[in-house]
Amino acid sequence: MLTLQEIFEKKSQFATRKVGNELVLVPLKNNIATMNEMFTLNEVACFIWESIDGRNNENVILTQVIEAFDIDLKTAEVDYDAFIENISKIMV
Repeated sequence: MLTLQEIFEKKSQFATRKVGNELVLVPLKNNIATMNEMFTLNEVACFIWESIDGRNNENVILTQVIEAFDIDLKTAEVDYDAFIENISKIMV
């Protein structure tokens, strides 16, 4: 699984487009969008993606998720862990 810093460093390899409450990620290969490999992030995943800025750590992001979505820590951790696991798979 990738660290937050590794994810932050690889974010530039994706073009993004906000569509409603979702975010569409399109991998870039040689500065060209690979349209057959698009990924859609739901509202919580989009929030986490945008919170990975090279400065925030896991605790800060979890606190922000709890406040933004009015959820408990356990739910935030499950969502966060699922996001990190899934994003790590597509960024390999």
